[in-house]
Amino acid sequence: MFNHFSDQFPWWLGVLLFVLFINSTTASEEGSVSDAAAVSDINQLSSPDGPEIQSRINGSSELTGIMVDRTITMAGKTFYRAFSQLAMDNLIIGNATLTIQERPDARWGSQLWVMEGNKMYFRTQLSPRISEADRVAGEAVEVVQEALLQQQLTAALTSDKDLGKEELN
Repeated sequence: MFNHFSDQFPWWLGVLLFVLFINSTTASEEGSVSDAAAVSDINQLSSPDGPEIQSRINGSSELTGIMVDRTITMAGKTFYRAFSQLAMDNLIIGNATLTIQERPDARWGSQLWVMEGNKMYFRTQLSPRISEADRVAGEAVEVVQEALLQQQLTAALTSDKDLGKEELN
């Protein structure tokens, strides 16, 4: 039976498959070395591919907080952009996970609110004028920062080992 199989499977095809296998493993090893170098370059603040990244105020290049954009209108997007730019270097807001939501209304403008989980920190009625969005975003950063500071202070003063963080609030 083995001799019958070898008659149908030429020896040169086996050698060709072996050579292809050796070449593919060598190429994957070389690729893994270059992949490791690429990952190392990504994790560096500077690399041959581009200039050095400006470090943040908190000295970290890691993602510490998230801002979710749930806005719809142009005024809402402008508010989100201004709020996120103002809050980016803020140590308190930069560590929070916030959602900026919008409910547009053709007659009255848009309702905007800033939330963390199920807690609303800021809510406003925004007219469709885009110039107003920047001013309101500055107010929102101040209000949210104050609310987050108050929450952190309350959490630090009232600690109960039997209750979780979400149960205290």
